[in-house]
Amino acid sequence: MHEHTPRRTTHPVPLSRAAAAQVREFRWILRRFLDDLPGAFDVAVVSSDGLLLGRTCAATAPESTLIAPLAGGLAALAQAASALNHSGPVERTILEMEHGILAIVSISDGSVLAVAANSSSDRAVLGYQMTRVVRRMGRVLTPELRSTLRDHAVSEA
Repeated sequence: MHEHTPRRTTHPVPLSRAAAAQVREFRWILRRFLDDLPGAFDVAVVSSDGLLLGRTCAATAPESTLIAPLAGGLAALAQAASALNHSGPVERTILEMEHGILAIVSISDGSVLAVAANSSSDRAVLGYQMTRVVRRMGRVLTPELRSTLRDHAVSEA
């Protein structure tokens, strides 16, 4: 005999007012961060297991949903390199390309903030602003909100 496993519904349960307010605040933080960061065109928060928790992008951003797997993969590689070298926790990973930058910063809960920006972006400003928003994200990204974000689409263009 097979045990009956409940199926996950394709329509999530409607959010409570409190949960909806948390999601709105999370989205607002991402959007405000993107708007205030010169040269950035895509911002995402990715859970420690590689799931996209939230994303916002500029109208000029390439139409791609690859930022989550790229950020998750790069974060995992950086963590493996750190473990191999006994270097301690990874704070930041920067991938510099001819025409762009992908910067990844760890958030206290194990998730990461990923920012795609133009190659002309000021790296010092990018690093400073990412550190500031990560501190704020660490306070906002509660276990309850992470669960809500996993169950509901939070990406916005």
